[in-house]
Amino acid sequence: MLSVPSSVCLQSILMQRDNTTFAIYQGNEIDWQQFLTHVLQTSQRLPAKAQAINLCDNRYLFIVAFLAVVVRQQSNLLPANKTSNTIAELLAAFPDSYCLTDDDLDFISNKDCALPAGQIKSQVLINTARVVATAFTSGSTGQPKRIDKTWRELQHGACLAVERFKLSQQPWEIISTVPPQHMYGLETSLFWPLFSSLKINGSRPFFPADICRQVKHCKPSCLLVSTPKHLQACSQTALMWHHLAMILCSTAPLSCNNAESIEKNLCSPLWEIIGSTETLSYASRRTAATQQWQLYATLNLTKTGAGFKLSGGHLQEPITLDDQFEIDADGYFTLQGRSSDLIKVAGKRASLMDLNSILIGLDDVSDAVFYPTEQERLAALVVSKRGKQELLLALKQYIDEVFLPRPLHFVNKLPRNELGKIDKSELKQLIKACEHA
Repeated sequence: MLSVPSSVCLQSILMQRDNTTFAIYQGNEIDWQQFLTHVLQTSQRLPAKAQAINLCDNRYLFIVAFLAVVVRQQSNLLPANKTSNTIAELLAAFPDSYCLTDDDLDFISNKDCALPAGQIKSQVLINTARVVATAFTSGSTGQPKRIDKTWRELQHGACLAVERFKLSQQPWEIISTVPPQHMYGLETSLFWPLFSSLKINGSRPFFPADICRQVKHCKPSCLLVSTPKHLQACSQTALMWHHLAMILCSTAPLSCNNAESIEKNLCSPLWEIIGSTETLSYASRRTAATQQWQLYATLNLTKTGAGFKLSGGHLQEPITLDDQFEIDADGYFTLQGRSSDLIKVAGKRASLMDLNSILIGLDDVSDAVFYPTEQERLAALVVSKRGKQELLLALKQYIDEVFLPRPLHFVNKLPRNELGKIDKSELKQLIKACEHA
């Protein structure tokens, strides 16, 4: 692993930015000293408990709250969603916890707030071996799983990503559609800016016009962090995109055609990163140019029996992955799908992930998903204005006929969460409704 000391000084990390802007909050530029003041002010207001359920929506307030919790030697609980049931379950599972929301940090808007200079100058030390964040897998494929992350792992992972994308000296503003409570959002929203010159934008735009408006006002340029569904929606608009230096995408693989279309319409290079709550991000690719992924420096992907292990880099110990890969002699790899994702029809094997990517990549298909049936065939739900036979003919150009969806159901939309992932339980209900219609 990278040599990360047993403790780090928060001031020393922030001072490396010199006097550059650290964040944009409510249209105002925040330098690192103002940011540190907000962190220390917040930490003094926190209750004396063990964990904080960080529910802040504003990205800047989330980051202030996150670090204030760390400074107070507590840990952040990052729920997979913000439903009342999920929050109630967390409070029950962690009885020494409390909730933090944007309203709890509203004092930050008071420009007259300040701390005595001595408190800012005194060292704020962070124990890098302590768990600072506990995230939970989405549960879209089963029960949510608890994942603990230390500061050391998050810092090292951020440094590897910053090195890969050469971001250390880029003063770009980050516009993100990804919730900061998600590991992809946490990495890119907080830890990448901490160890680079990137600037945080507190907003979290949702609709393409709002995203475009935020990007337009970025100075000098923008790194747009988003998901396939958001980027496809942006790409299909007639909006003019300015100041985009780079697009980052994750949560589901993009097809080459979709990546090319997004790059063309948004006038910016698009990079994908692959990772998980357990591993953090660990590889990247320029999808319009190649389908192969390149591991971050010092990470290793090796085949072990029927599975694969990821080791080295920021990982404290090797992690067995659920995915299947094809690795070439130079260490580059292609993703073959999850082990549970591989299906067999009429003696032939395929990946549902690959099939979904092909179907979604067809012209005039907004969304789609394949699923296996009890008749040992494949069916699909599709959001499209194209006719059934037209779609099947188009699919036959890319996939073996045994994998053609029969039946093919047309729906208005698929049950995706805010990250664009399909909710399995809601999908089953939708399939049942289509098959009994």
